[in-house]
Amino acid sequence: MLPITVGSPSHRVINFDEIANEEGLRTNMELIDEVQDQAIARMEKYKEKMKEQFSKKSRVKNFQVVDLVLRDTEALDPTNTGKLMSKWEGPYKVKEVLRPGTYKLMNMDDSEVSNTWHELRLKKFY
Repeated sequence: MLPITVGSPSHRVINFDEIANEEGLRTNMELIDEVQDQAIARMEKYKEKMKEQFSKKSRVKNFQVVDLVLRDTEALDPTNTGKLMSKWEGPYKVKEVLRPGTYKLMNMDDSEVSNTWHELRLKKFY
């Protein structure tokens, strides 16, 4: 408390009841499990909504063998990107589908590209 408030007690200090305060603290301690359960339920609901929002935005791209695709240049060399540089390079042919979302590519002259590529880094070439 400030020295000036010691001489003139506030409404809160005048009406303080220690027994009622103790009972209130005990009640809060008894209800803490319920409050925690409600918070966990809210967090799970929020996570589910975020998952739904993300699923709406992301579209699955299914490329077939011999489809023509462009690959992201930033994935190959992140330092070699700029405002006026090309964002995509290619076209490349899909040589093999290793598993859903992962592809092996080959150049147009049928030479194989060394790395595998994820569908997020590929775009259909028309």
